Amino acid sequence: MKKILMILLVLMMSAGLLTAAGARGAADAETVTLSVALMSLDIPEETQAFLDAFTKAYPHIRIDYVDVGASIEEYLQPRAAAGLLPDFFSINAGSFAAQLADRGMIADLSDTETARKTLPSVKPQFTSPGGKLYGIAGGLASSLIYYNVDLFNELNVKPAENWEEFLELCETIKRAGHTPIIITPADGTISNTAFSHGFANNVVRNNPDYVERIWDGSLNFNTPEFADVYRMVKVLYDRGYTQPGTLSTEYLMGNALFLQGQAAMHFAGTWLAGSLLEADFTTDVFMAPWNRKGEIKIPVVATETGWGVAEGPNKKEAIMLLDWLNGPGYTMYQNPRANIPHLMEVEGEVILKPQIQRFLDDLAAYELAAGLWFEYLPSEIMPLTYKFYQEMLIGDITPEEIAREFDLAVKQAVK
Repeated sequence: MKKILMILLVLMMSAGLLTAAGARGAADAETVTLSVALMSLDIPEETQAFLDAFTKAYPHIRIDYVDVGASIEEYLQPRAAAGLLPDFFSINAGSFAAQLADRGMIADLSDTETARKTLPSVKPQFTSPGGKLYGIAGGLASSLIYYNVDLFNELNVKPAENWEEFLELCETIKRAGHTPIIITPADGTISNTAFSHGFANNVVRNNPDYVERIWDGSLNFNTPEFADVYRMVKVLYDRGYTQPGTLSTEYLMGNALFLQGQAAMHFAGTWLAGSLLEADFTTDVFMAPWNRKGEIKIPVVATETGWGVAEGPNKKEAIMLLDWLNGPGYTMYQNPRANIPHLMEVEGEVILKPQIQRFLDDLAAYELAAGLWFEYLPSEIMPLTYKFYQEMLIGDITPEEIAREFDLAVKQAVK
């Protein structure tokens, strides 16, 4: 972890370096249509813009582009089963993609220009058991509490340092007539936030070897600590600290509600810094205080959703798009999101918000950190993480029942 953080800091200091690489010519080449499936809900216009710029640089390549929605795995799984993966697609690090790579469905990107420019520290997460680099990280990521600084100042409150203080903060905000926090249990984005931080602070704290123990079947999920991963969200919901219509709030809606000033706080990813820190009111971030009083936080640091290429007739052209997106087109992707770069060499000047830079600097003080959910859970288990939140909040299941069912499901998945 310390090594990753040092690399990050060096990267931030050198992010203005330019490379001299230019687009390769493709005159007189046969026309090729690339199927492209990207997770781009937060930047749809910007995504279309950089795809248009790519086809302008390579006129012989056309793009058939779709947005995968809020869950990459749910989009790709049926297509992989049918042998119909897109040529170029968003992909998460984790067992699902690794299995596809070792089955020969996803290309090994080890020898690409992009791989040579990528930080060594984010390659292992996208490397399959068979040794294939099946994806390129789209950046480094965490999820944070975004908050309305103006409202905090008006109420004379400050960010919380632990769970008990956080509940007191939410109560103060609620009594003042405001919604304390936005959460998004209607899709998988709650797994990036409440699940990942709950798992880090309740489970990883006492199981630093959690990845190995998940996969050898020795990690017990049927515990009060894991039940708390879900119970903490139930407490927020039951006390009325979350937004009206919580159960139906999805990714885009949650972001919009915060930008409209509908809540004091929003639990969301660092990849949204470009929009959530540009509200009409002053905004800032703090690390999710999912730790109990007297305990040090366990932060979440992970690879961001990246890009993969299918083995198929258009593999060459898909790798051209990968190299262009991580070369001349990189700032067209990075600047709207203001996310944390994954490249050692950047063409153009990246935008990194000072609030995110401060978060990166603060991480150096932590000895232990955890990943995001999709990096360590078996692919069969991923949909359960958010499905159980939905069922719990409508009263169909308790946190204790979730812990039992989750444990059984994981044990079955890793047999």
